[in-house]
Amino acid sequence: MNAKSNYIPALKYNWLTQFYDGLLNTFLREKTFKSKLIESVRQRNPKHILDIGCGTATLSLMMEKAYPEACVTGLDGDENILTIAKQKGTATQSKIQLVQAMSYNIPASAGLFDVVTSSLMLHHLNAEDKRRTLKEVHRVLQPNGTVAIVDWGKPSNFIMRGVFYLVQLLDGFETTTDNVKGKIPEYLTHAGFNDVKEIEKIDTILGTISIYHGKKTNA
Repeated sequence: MNAKSNYIPALKYNWLTQFYDGLLNTFLREKTFKSKLIESVRQRNPKHILDIGCGTATLSLMMEKAYPEACVTGLDGDENILTIAKQKGTATQSKIQLVQAMSYNIPASAGLFDVVTSSLMLHHLNAEDKRRTLKEVHRVLQPNGTVAIVDWGKPSNFIMRGVFYLVQLLDGFETTTDNVKGKIPEYLTHAGFNDVKEIEKIDTILGTISIYHGKKTNA
């Protein structure tokens, strides 16, 4: 049974979308955690990358620069934020393909990508849509493909837990509670991924961000 989806823009309210990049640069170590995510898949030397919940395409553009031989696709359900992404892509003469679609209904054939990434997106989804999204990611990955996720994780200490309440007040407790409980690896395992692990924690002014990996090992 599929629960009703309640789409949440990147900063909850559409009028805040224009400030998204500036806020991430100001309050979070954006370049740090996104660079670490990119380096975490370097061994794969990816050729076909899907960035779900790509937002303004910051990670997608960084992936394209890091892996110039790869075909990078950015997917997001928010038309407004994709407009910003397209402007950034045009300014940098990027070849990234931008697609408007929901993460739990990816318009791509099975086994198309060798790496799927996600940055600060899963915490916008309710439990059912988290499950649906990760099953879709599993479907579109090639055998031995990797999913690499950076998102809010279990706080590293009580201070990080305290400041994360600010994020929960903005984004909602329903969608963020499983993140703060450290349950993303459980979702990955439930979706069929193997070798699931949290590879790094990064403390920020608003809480602890974790990087997770999972592998699709079945044919």
